[in-house]
Amino acid sequence: MSERVSSAPAIGLATDDDVAHFAGRRCSDEHERALYYHLAETSPRGVFVAKDEGTPIAIAIAHELQDEWFLSEFFVEPSFRRAGLGHALLAEVAREAGDVSRSGMLQTTESGGLAFFARHGVPIQTPVLAVSGPIPKEDELLRLAAGENRFRTEMIDPIGHRSALSALDRETRGAARPDDHRYFAENAHGVAFYLQNEYVGYAYVWENGRIGPIAVQSATYATQVYGFALAALAGVYRASWCTALLPGTNLRVLRAAISAGLAIDSVRLFASDNAMIDLSRYVGFHRLLF
Repeated sequence: MSERVSSAPAIGLATDDDVAHFAGRRCSDEHERALYYHLAETSPRGVFVAKDEGTPIAIAIAHELQDEWFLSEFFVEPSFRRAGLGHALLAEVAREAGDVSRSGMLQTTESGGLAFFARHGVPIQTPVLAVSGPIPKEDELLRLAAGENRFRTEMIDPIGHRSALSALDRETRGAARPDDHRYFAENAHGVAFYLQNEYVGYAYVWENGRIGPIAVQSATYATQVYGFALAALAGVYRASWCTALLPGTNLRVLRAAISAGLAIDSVRLFASDNAMIDLSRYVGFHRLLF
């Protein structure tokens, strides 16, 4: 009797059922699942999966900013790691990325993704800390939001504010992202900040307690805008809990959050080959869409 030889996992485009399989395993709540499906639907070349005898065992989802290819999702079942599958999957999803910058945010244990970025000359820019906890009490919120700047605010209009949003995103996040702002504005409470009629920042807060993204023209505005976002969470959504992704280089907001009693839950690594990024003026949105 001849032995059955198992074939190598097959890589191809994901079906809706494949995406649902990983969304069910990888997402913690309905908000994260909605984002997962949104990114799968809008991924420029589609979602790629690897299957072992028909069972999905790995997935990769890429997202397209105006001048950037971002790795939104990358997961390989532990028993299939360290065999080259992750690299093959990432090579496929990045095959037609084009002449743009590349970036991604990975767990420190995702060696396949980190090795992929290293092979392509994409450096680790900064750790990104998930900071969360009960929203500080009113007096602490007032202290955070207080400062010498008297901002004028208005709701974000992703079309009317597109030029200002794109300019600020290029300075901080490294790429314009008008399509992302349409998604943010439709699903979150977004506020634009002005000083003497100059557009100097924006912030989004979400029904599930998430803060971000936030971007500001000057790092000196960051703590005030973060404090405003915390207050908006409590006021708009009656939230009692908050979470945000803080780049390690954004020391002002990180220090303010820790001083207000929030705690570091986890750490990821943000990689990008765009040397013009300034994350000291930025707060991320989500691991899937930083």
